[in-house]
Amino acid sequence: MKGLGQVFKAVTSAMIGVGKKEDLIKDFERTEKQGPWPYIIVGLIMTIVFIGLVIVVVKSVLP
Repeated sequence: MKGLGQVFKAVTSAMIGVGKKEDLIKDFERTEKQGPWPYIIVGLIMTIVFIGLVIVVVKSVLP
């Protein structure tokens, strides 16, 4: 579960554009071992959730 939390942390920091170089190096090392699929799946899920939240906010604000 710690690995999944690290993937969420990495994807979240990438989405907002912040992060430490040390974390980036760890992410690349983890990607070389596990492959990119956990990052791709979590990235797609978080993107869908973000778009859904934007739609809900816009619909609640506009009459």
